Amino acid sequence: TGEHTNHRSTLEVPVFWFIHGEPLLLDKHYQAKALSNMVVVVQSDVDSWESHIQCNGRSILWDLRKPVKAAIAASAEYVSGLLPSHLAYSSAHETASEDWTWSVGCNPLSISSKGWQLSEFQQDVIARNYIITGVEESIRVVNSAIQRLVTERTSEQGFKIFKTKESVMVEKYNSVVNMWRRVAFMSRGLRYGDAVKLMSSLEEASNGFSHAVNSTISNLHPAKCARQRKIDVQLDMTTIPAFIVVFGLLWFLLRPRRPKPKIN
Repeated sequence: TGEHTNHRSTLEVPVFWFIHGEPLLLDKHYQAKALSNMVVVVQSDVDSWESHIQCNGRSILWDLRKPVKAAIAASAEYVSGLLPSHLAYSSAHETASEDWTWSVGCNPLSISSKGWQLSEFQQDVIARNYIITGVEESIRVVNSAIQRLVTERTSEQGFKIFKTKESVMVEKYNSVVNMWRRVAFMSRGLRYGDAVKLMSSLEEASNGFSHAVNSTISNLHPAKCARQRKIDVQLDMTTIPAFIVVFGLLWFLLRPRRPKPKIN
C-alpha cells in the first residue's frame, strides 16, 4: 500500500497488479480502475479479447497480456482527475454522458487507439487541475486565518500587541497575493508547467500567513486573561432582615448548652 506524503510535490501511487491465467476484467469491461485510494490493474494470458467497444461495426480487440495503456490511464485519473475526452457531465440528467465523436487521438484515454503516451493537451489539463486545486486551497487557508482574526475581541492591551505583529502578517499576506498574481499571469500565458512549479511555494506562503495569524492570536489571549476589571458589588438593603433572621436561627440551634447535672 501507499500513502500521500506531507509534501505536495510528492505523491505515492499504490498500484495493485493482479495476474491470472483466465480472462479477468474489472467491472466487466476494464483492465484497470482508479479507486479513491489505489489503482487496480489486471493481466491475463489472452492476446486477443473482443471488447465491448466497436468501431465500424467491428469489435476492438484487446491484448490482455499488456494492460500498460489502461494502467497509465487509470494512474492519470488517480493523480490528477484526468478523464477521457468523450466523457462529459450532463447537468440536465446530473450524471456523466458520453459523446464518442470526441474519442480521438493516440493516447491512453482514447478507446480506439493503442497509444500509451499522454498528449500535450492532456498534460495541460493535468496542470490546470493542479493549479486550480492549489489556488483554491490557498484561498481557503488565507480566508480561514482572516476569519479567526475577525472573531477575536479587541481591547486596548490587545491592540498594542497586535501592532507589534501587524507588519509580519501584512508581509506574509502580500507574499501570498504576489504568488496568486504570478500564477494567474503564467496561466494566462498558457505556461501551465511553470505555474505548477509555484504550487509548493504558494502552499508554504499560505501556511506562513496562517501561522503568523495563529501566533498573533496566541499572544493576545494572555493579555485578555491579565486585564484588570472593576467589580461592582451592589448591596440590596431588603436582604438585611433575612440575614438577621437566618443568623439568629443558626445561633439558637448551635449555641453552647449548659451540661445538665446527673442525678442518681
